[in-house]
Amino acid sequence: MTRACRLTVLFFSLATALALAVPRVTSVEPDAVVPGGSAVAKGSDLGKGSVASLYLTAGGSDVKVEITEQSAEAISFKLPDSTEMKRYRLMVLTSGAGAAYMEQPIALEVVDEATAKQRAEEGEVELEIIEAEPAEEEEEEQGRRRRRNR
Repeated sequence: MTRACRLTVLFFSLATALALAVPRVTSVEPDAVVPGGSAVAKGSDLGKGSVASLYLTAGGSDVKVEITEQSAEAISFKLPDSTEMKRYRLMVLTSGAGAAYMEQPIALEVVDEATAKQRAEEGEVELEIIEAEPAEEEEEEQGRRRRRNR
């Protein structure tokens, strides 16, 4: 009976570990790319042991992309020059004996160069640094205002 319990626990532990190792894409940067351009998909369990190939998919038309770099947290890829301009979802082909295609909830839009440039410029944020006044100067200014209001 003890041996059966140990085997059951081992089986469920292994099943849980395998279930947690599912490739998951959580973002892609940039989200608009020109045909032939490059992007980076970020997420978890994206290494070679989990992901064999990466695709763009849209309504039955799938485009295999070239993986240029791959780690557990990111996949850098390049689109073929012939990629049609439209909105795609990312799809991974998992590695191993039970390989399966898994469409991801992340979208990538293939656009012309002018649109890609415009989106890149819109994404840039300029930060203005405002220096805080020292506390003593602020207190003096408040004192002056009080005296004027009397």
